[in-house]
Amino acid sequence: MFLNSHIPNPIAFSIGMFDIYWYGLFLVIAILIGYWMAGNLARMRNMSEQIISSIYLNALISGLIGARIYHVIFDWTFYAKNPSQILAVWNGGLAIHGAIIGAILCVLYFSRKHSDQSQTGPYFWKIADLFVVPAILGQAIGRWGNYFNQELFGAPTDAWYGIPIDIAHRPQEFIQSARFHPAFLYESVLCVLVFVVLLCVFKKQKRPDGLVFWLYLGLYSSVRIIVESIRINDAAMIAGIRLPLVISLLLATLSIIIILKSFFNRKHFSMARDDIIS
Repeated sequence: MFLNSHIPNPIAFSIGMFDIYWYGLFLVIAILIGYWMAGNLARMRNMSEQIISSIYLNALISGLIGARIYHVIFDWTFYAKNPSQILAVWNGGLAIHGAIIGAILCVLYFSRKHSDQSQTGPYFWKIADLFVVPAILGQAIGRWGNYFNQELFGAPTDAWYGIPIDIAHRPQEFIQSARFHPAFLYESVLCVLVFVVLLCVFKKQKRPDGLVFWLYLGLYSSVRIIVESIRINDAAMIAGIRLPLVISLLLATLSIIIILKSFFNRKHFSMARDDIIS
């Protein structure tokens, strides 16, 4: 197996004095596939492809900004000492929870702009349902950037699928360990499975608006709960628990409650959850 015998180079190739990093390359691939998919899903739902594409690009920018700001805030000890690294996204450091916040705020703004005020709720959920499908696939692709950066790996393991980590990237307490759980791979594969589920649900003609979005939050949060349980990278802590794990537990619980409440009341999310976007 290639992964368990190779220490990757974070640089894919160079053009003159400029280095092209695998991390950035995977982000570009994810963005392009997401843009193409958003247009196709818009046509499937008889939504304006032009409007959806425009909102997608704005949500993408807002998501990337939110992801970086979130990461920098919760790792401020490092960035306060290394301010030149704040914009160095090619070295990694995009927090998915920050991306979700940034994208949601953007979609909320444009859903109000492109629809009648009384219809903002339903339109918001329709767009949210559409965007999370390419989003989860993009996350699956983007995680491979973590592999090439040798970051966000799991605990040491002697299993055949363990990946070698260069000594420069190992935590001090595991400096003698050579192989670690490929947490990036676990998350990538699980995200692909979530993508298949969300796409199947999205294609259903009769479903509540918002269902795909809340399934995304619930299923992806469950994926993060699994992955966070084996990661050993430094992370912000709350009461001795990793912050991403706490956030994922809260989002997974919230998603389950809202989905069950909606089906119990037999109402569309767009009708039952107006309070969320008011």
